[in-house]
Amino acid sequence: MKEFVRIFKSPQGDIYHITLSEEISILSAETLQTIKGTDLIGIDLRRLAGNHSAGHDVLHAIEDTIANYFLQRENIIICYYCDFINPIPRTMKNAMPPQEYRSLLFEKMFQRYTQLHKIKNIHLSVVEINGMNESYYFHVIYHERQKQIASIIANDLREGYGK
Repeated sequence: MKEFVRIFKSPQGDIYHITLSEEISILSAETLQTIKGTDLIGIDLRRLAGNHSAGHDVLHAIEDTIANYFLQRENIIICYYCDFINPIPRTMKNAMPPQEYRSLLFEKMFQRYTQLHKIKNIHLSVVEINGMNESYYFHVIYHERQKQIASIIANDLREGYGK
């Protein structure tokens, strides 16, 4: 599969880059063999320029990009790891870690999109792993018929990252 890349600019001039790719290294070789035949796709979302808060137009572009890609493919599961490396420009006064913020935002975006478009039989599982100094958040988006495979992926993430 060829990578899917979309670059877009916000009204404030920030530049965003989304890559959807089979290049995903968060699962064990055993799990990858077990789920062989399923297209497992990772999301890489980056801000290339700017430091403004992501407005509704940016969030909408991200939602549409991921949803359109997912809905056009029958045998796909998407995994998204909420990173903690890249800072988030925000106005919140609390000290919520970036990965938790990204996880909550991604989950709300998914819920909003599926409700707005009346999409059924598509699910999102959030896998939270409590590390030594921080929590890790993974999101698995799958079709209803892939529930068992999504469960295998979630268990692998817990075993691999929960040590």
